[in-house]
Formats: sequence, structure tokens, C-alpha cells
Amino acid sequence: MSFRILRTWGVLTLLACLALTGCANVQQPIALDQQFWGAKEPTIGVAITVLPAPELMLTGSQGLLDVAINKGVNSKLSDNVKTWEVRDLDTLPDVIVAKLQAKGYKAKRIIDQIDLKNYKNTSFREGYMTKDMTPMKAMYGVDRLLLVNVFVTGATRSYYSLVPTSVPMAQVGGQGMVVDLADNKLLWFQPFAAVQAAQGEWDEPNYANLSNAFYQAVDNSRQQMITPFSQ
Repeated sequence: MSFRILRTWGVLTLLACLALTGCANVQQPIALDQQFWGAKEPTIGVAITVLPAPELMLTGSQGLLDVAINKGVNSKLSDNVKTWEVRDLDTLPDVIVAKLQAKGYKAKRIIDQIDLKNYKNTSFREGYMTKDMTPMKAMYGVDRLLLVNVFVTGATRSYYSLVPTSVPMAQVGGQGMVVDLADNKLLWFQPFAAVQAAQGEWDEPNYANLSNAFYQAVDNSRQQMITPFSQ
């Protein structure tokens, strides 16, 4: 794995930290085990969070003036990134529902995109969700919540002051989790990230190669979330 990708993974990890746990605490991955696979009676609601609009993230060591200048230099690219589509992520819960139903589990799609800001924070406990998701039990008639939490889409480019230290790279990042709605216990927790470089020149007219890289990253992210329920 290249240094650039490692650095981008670091940014995504930081965003994950900020999204759910606070930087003092980082939830470690939790593998699916017999507690999940052995229980076919609970109804599993499958949902996705409100999808963030694609945006260009400029990372690295930059002063305030640097940031302003770098945003100006990248304004055309930034405008293009905002036109990318994320609807293929919104269909991800449907695929997971089908996989679970084929294995004999009671799974249903929750149509609403879940806005985590609407749920109360809870104190960090290893192995538990840091939002109180228990109201969803009565709201949607489900016992467990399989949630895909997408918190970044778009592209990233790093800078040192005014000097770019990477080419723009497409990115999608988030977390998948299964929450027991009786007590917010995590039965599964898995961060995911896809960072994809353009094949060919990234800055050709209309940024077609970088756009294609983004849709490859979207597909990669989908597969990372689907695979655990396909085995």
C-alpha cells in the first residue's frame, strides 16, 4: 500500500472517529459470529445513512491563505466532483436484504435514510453503538439494525502549503454495523474505505478518468459491505 493511500486511510479513520466515537475512543472491528448467524428469529432492518454529497477534500499542512488559494486552483475540479452520483450506494441495503433472505433470515429494507444526528449520543463503551438507536425497534418493527454509515464521498488531494503532494484520488468511506436494538450492542462493526486513482490522466477534459475512478470506488465499497453476508 502506497504512502498516499495510507495517508488517505488515515483521513478516513479520523472522519470515522469524529463521526461516531470521538477522537479519544475508536471502536475496533467486530466480526460476525454465531450470535448473529445462529439467530434467525429476530427481524433485521437494513438501512443506510443520509448520503453525503461528493466533495473535494484538500488535506495536508496548509495555512488559511494556502487553503483559500488551493481551493481556487481546484475550483473547476471541485465543481465537477459535486456532479458525481451516489445513488448506487442507496441501493446497497436492497442487495443485503436479498442476501439475508436467501439464507432464511427475516430481513427488510428500511426505506428512510437514517440521519444519525436525530439520535441521542451515549457514552463510549467498547462493543456498543455511541448513538441510542433503540427507538428504531418500535418505529420500524425490527429487532436488529444493519446500518451502512457512509460519511465521505468524492475525491481527496493533499498539499504541503501551496505544493500538491498527490494527484486527486476518488474516495468513499464509512462503516457497516449490526446493532442489537434492545441495548445498542454491536454484533458487527467494520470500517470500509475505497481509494481509487484515475486510470490515465486525471485532469483531461471533464475529468472523465477521475469520475470513472469514483464509480469504481463506489462499487468497491458496495462489495466490502455485501461480501460478509454472501459467505
